[in-house]
Amino acid sequence: MLKRISGIIIPLITCATLFGQDYVMFQSSILKLRDGQNAKLQAGVKKHNDKYHNGTDRAKAYLWYINTGPNSGNYSWATGPIKFSHMDQALPDDHIRDWEKNVSPYADETNIIFMMRDEEMTYNPENEVVAENILMKRIPIKNGQEHVEAVEEAVQKIARVLRRYRSNIARRVYKDAFPDGHQEIMLVYPFSSWTEFEGGARGLPEGFRDNYEKVYGKGSFKKEVTDVLSAHTDGITHEVMTMVK
Repeated sequence: MLKRISGIIIPLITCATLFGQDYVMFQSSILKLRDGQNAKLQAGVKKHNDKYHNGTDRAKAYLWYINTGPNSGNYSWATGPIKFSHMDQALPDDHIRDWEKNVSPYADETNIIFMMRDEEMTYNPENEVVAENILMKRIPIKNGQEHVEAVEEAVQKIARVLRRYRSNIARRVYKDAFPDGHQEIMLVYPFSSWTEFEGGARGLPEGFRDNYEKVYGKGSFKKEVTDVLSAHTDGITHEVMTMVK
């Protein structure tokens, strides 16, 4: 259940922790900046998050600045981990008023999705849930179950190789719980420094292709990953996000 207030949608969430959850899910949205109000939006979101999403009696909330991709120059706001049951709980009036006071004047909330983590396709050696800096690869899959199955198999094979070689680079994989028209897979790679992108790396560790072909055979990476993603998706967008504290 979502409540629409003054043209924005505010999540009806009161409390969430990882304890007892059998899945990991976040609710995320894009905050489209109004009139370059960066400082005021950052301060307003921090004030709201510190009061209502501080991780004690409610799910924590996070804010990232989007540096690249179609949403660059705007912000990604996410709260979680949550469960669907939390969406049945009404949000207190003071919570709504605080959002309207501290966030709404500076940004419009759009593109609200529920991101559910797929554990089979995820490689997460440190069992980390949230990273400060992330590269998110959004992969919209073409309509049709055959396309979904082909892409998911390719992504699962990558996870198997990461596990086999005990990579020190995590890759968390999320799906949209309520896809609009077609399914989208989101690959989330945490990073600590922009220097990690030097040399053309875009998430996967150096030498990964060689390791993949040691497992699946010569030429398999192009055939089973590159060609599959090209044939069964509508392209890939790269969003580099840095957390605003």
